[in-house]
Amino acid sequence: MFPIVVAKNRCGFLQSHRCGDLRRGLLVLTAIAALSGSTGIALGQDAKFSARVVDESANTQRLIVPLHRSVTVETTAEITRADIMARDIADVQVVSPTRVLITGKRFGTTALILMGSDNKQYQFEVSVELDLRELTEALSAIDPLSTARATSILGNIVLTGTVSSTQRAERMTELARLFLPTKDEGGRKTEVQNHLELAGEQQVLLRVVVAEVSRTAARELSVNGFLAGENFRDGFIVNQLGGINPINIGAAAGELVTRNMAFVTGEAGIPISPQTTLSLGFPRVQMQLFLRAMADNNLLRVLAEPNLVALSGETATFLAGGEFPILVPQGDFRVTVEFREFGIRLKFTPVVRGHQRIRLHVAPEVSELDFSASVQFQGFVVPGLSSRSMETVVELGNGQTIAIAGLLNERIRGVSSRIPGLGDIPILGSLFRSVQYQKSLTELVILVTPEIIAPLDPHQTVYLPGEDLADPSDFELYAMGFLESRHKAVQEQNDDTNAQLGSDPEQLSVHGPWGHAGAVR
Repeated sequence: MFPIVVAKNRCGFLQSHRCGDLRRGLLVLTAIAALSGSTGIALGQDAKFSARVVDESANTQRLIVPLHRSVTVETTAEITRADIMARDIADVQVVSPTRVLITGKRFGTTALILMGSDNKQYQFEVSVELDLRELTEALSAIDPLSTARATSILGNIVLTGTVSSTQRAERMTELARLFLPTKDEGGRKTEVQNHLELAGEQQVLLRVVVAEVSRTAARELSVNGFLAGENFRDGFIVNQLGGINPINIGAAAGELVTRNMAFVTGEAGIPISPQTTLSLGFPRVQMQLFLRAMADNNLLRVLAEPNLVALSGETATFLAGGEFPILVPQGDFRVTVEFREFGIRLKFTPVVRGHQRIRLHVAPEVSELDFSASVQFQGFVVPGLSSRSMETVVELGNGQTIAIAGLLNERIRGVSSRIPGLGDIPILGSLFRSVQYQKSLTELVILVTPEIIAPLDPHQTVYLPGEDLADPSDFELYAMGFLESRHKAVQEQNDDTNAQLGSDPEQLSVHGPWGHAGAVR
């Protein structure tokens, strides 16, 4: 047996041999063994070859040499010889019997062998990297409370540690790029690897309040009528306000105005338009007046409060509403149906910055069906949409509230139609005039409040909507008309947590949580 000892290191050998030398040596040994078998040399048919790998990494010291700079190594023993495996990575020079100078030439790792005067070998692992001491000091200046540090791996800069904000992490990455070499001698592109982590909680709860009040007032007066006949004794009056149950009463159709006309009801008479709010008739005088007199006041109040949680840097969306169909003609008398969403929508992207500052990209929207702007197509009614939306980027502190949108819209519209001359007569001219006056006022405010939050602990509980709901007894359901058990609602009033969201059991037959979230009753 011929044992061969190979010392393991980064280059493959302990001494300054090349891989080809070992291969040639093994071929020579194989050839000798073959010749020995043929010439009778005492190797025999049962001779076996074995190899053992010796791991010298435990006795190997590691040296980091900056690129294009030199490091001096002092030894306690005198050095008679210094060999380095890859001279394209680093170069070595013996300055004195106890001092060696190592110069970095290219990114990489190689082995250094020092031969002492006592014929002992000392092995070192030499890594050529960037000198990042100045970068580490600059990182501490950017964020003194951070644990950020920079390390070099094969010429790449790796940033690790914890920083206080995303803004400071971006500044550290930009600064680290300045320390990259302008030319990579190894033929490989180097870059900055950002592995920094943000300190603290990174989940953001966004509370959005959309409050809107719309007031509309309209006044209108229009008069139509006819007059014929001889005298005035009886009369009638018809109220058509709202058109709940239209009534048709008036002169008979087809009657001549040169003689007394019969006032009839039903299909035989002249129909009264639903737009007529008031009609006065005097059969004896053969006169009937049609008036459209209306004073209309509308009030609309919308309060939406969507809440949504998202991780810093991630986008979250929220929709509470539905979809309505839209008919889309495709030609050749074909129609397809598309659906469009409506309701309360929220989309936002938070970014947690330093000192609990939060940058928000937020886009809330409130939309509802508007049948006053509907379109009819082949018997189908497609409603319009009344929407209020906005999109912006703001920055504010944890728990602070800011109004990101506001609207004060006042509109006045007046229309007056008259018959020239007759309509200008005072008082009597109102019989030949039609006037319409409309005024609307809309107020809209959108508020946002971001909060940095953490998940609940296992021992913490949360109140769920409908948690205090209980089925009513027969007496409560049939006798009192309650749809929820009054007994449990009364008990919940003693609980401070649920009392904030509970309604008074004496109010209506439907009880339970009411009002927007966070309201204290």
